[in-house]
Amino acid sequence: MVDRDRLFRDLLKNFFLEFVDLFFPKIAVAIDPKSIRFLEDEASPKPQEQGENAPAPPKEGASSNVLVQVRLRGQESCFWVHLENSSETTIKLERRIFHTFARLDEKYNLPIYPIILQSTESSQRLETNGYRVEFVDRKVLDFSFVAIQLHRLNWRDFLQRRNPVAAALMPTMNVQTFDRPVVKAECLRLLTNLRLDAKKVKVISQFIEAFLHLNATEEQVLQTEMERMGLLERERITNLLTSTTQANQQQGAEREALSLVFRLLKRRIGDLNPDLEAQVRSLPVNQVEDLGEALLDFNHEDDLKNWLRGNTT
Repeated sequence: MVDRDRLFRDLLKNFFLEFVDLFFPKIAVAIDPKSIRFLEDEASPKPQEQGENAPAPPKEGASSNVLVQVRLRGQESCFWVHLENSSETTIKLERRIFHTFARLDEKYNLPIYPIILQSTESSQRLETNGYRVEFVDRKVLDFSFVAIQLHRLNWRDFLQRRNPVAAALMPTMNVQTFDRPVVKAECLRLLTNLRLDAKKVKVISQFIEAFLHLNATEEQVLQTEMERMGLLERERITNLLTSTTQANQQQGAEREALSLVFRLLKRRIGDLNPDLEAQVRSLPVNQVEDLGEALLDFNHEDDLKNWLRGNTT
């Protein structure tokens, strides 16, 4: 199963300034590109206070966060991008967003620009883009944020934007079923014309494939769309699709090898503690293969620890 939250985080880490430029061009020009620093991947909410009317915590995996420190017109500031997939009611969502914002404000003591990025149709529609507390005689709280509801955007509005984030996000927008092959063709055309390095091309191509994985009939339509392009564009896209397919196959093989190693380790020495599991997951593929052979002689957890000490730096 594709980890879509990870795809969004990788996209923002590699193209944060381009993301801001796509949706907030007036702010993008005020950011010092050299000042961009990612503070944390997860601004995980703390447990809610107990009480009869306390909102229930969101389900695990319902949201993800990226916090970025920048200099904005010479002032140290933060951007908080919150990826939201929750289906809870709007008022609970807005209140939870405010609570997380308040914790970040307390922790970092910097001006924070809050951006809520909704990526699925199941997400609640945000009508007010804020959380407010009012009484008869006064307004106690008026907190606002920016909500980008991707599934409500028209992908055609982004066709002419020479921006790598546009190429990645168009598949997440309002795409009719019959338009899926066309959108993929246009995203790939834009991606190949941007002339990015291989690492950044991989980030976007994985994003496109995850959100626009075509069936056999749609693949035929995609090929028809590519035939309408110029020879050079068509060749670039074909090479990109070939390399993406090979990369996906390689990643699949690596995941399968790692899964097999974990199954064998469980048989030999039982469940691993989180630290050991993390060490094994961080091994390059050649060492995973070496471990797969060595573990046949393991009888205790210490055997794995000794192997890791002797084979990793």
